[in-house]
Amino acid sequence: MNAIARPWIGLCFKLMAVLALIFAFIFFMRMMDDQSENDKLQNQGVVSRALVTAKKKDQTTTQTSGLRRRSSGSTTTNDIWVLSIRHVPKSTVKYADFPSKVKEADLPVAPALTGDPMKDAGNGGVMWVTEEFYNKTKVGDMLTVVNTPWDSESPVLVSEVEAFDPSPYYPKMAIALALMLIFWFIGRRISKASMLRGIAAASTVPGTNP
Repeated sequence: MNAIARPWIGLCFKLMAVLALIFAFIFFMRMMDDQSENDKLQNQGVVSRALVTAKKKDQTTTQTSGLRRRSSGSTTTNDIWVLSIRHVPKSTVKYADFPSKVKEADLPVAPALTGDPMKDAGNGGVMWVTEEFYNKTKVGDMLTVVNTPWDSESPVLVSEVEAFDPSPYYPKMAIALALMLIFWFIGRRISKASMLRGIAAASTVPGTNP
């Protein structure tokens, strides 16, 4: 290994260790954010029955700018599956009371359409679901959903709240932390070896102490 390049290589490994730590922190914050949203639905959510009124497959487009002036960057397109529903965002049934105190058959249902857009809009909502759930759901199906006063137009399936599991984040955080330790150890070894070589080289110069 080139003696001049060795300190820079050691620094690069240390920087990669810091980057791995940042990724671990990002995964941790995402996990905590998802956990917080799930806890909010459980503690402050209300439950109702939702009627599926429409289905739509849509796309989101993300534009990434290029690094060079002449580069136009890249465009990433992702499919999303959307269900339009009618539910009861101001339901009186708390999530904590379902189904122990209130059974599914007794949950409130959105009233029939009146023809007045202002009145009908109060029970409208949109749900973003997985492709699998989208494919097996038909217009006219009834779903059990939960929402909070702050996201009344975007309810979530009760089954998703019940099935929430943060464990998929654990392997990602573990891998990121393991890479951090590996990169830091390698970088430290290279930097230390470079320093010892520098001390040894200096000791051979006439007029220096052994």
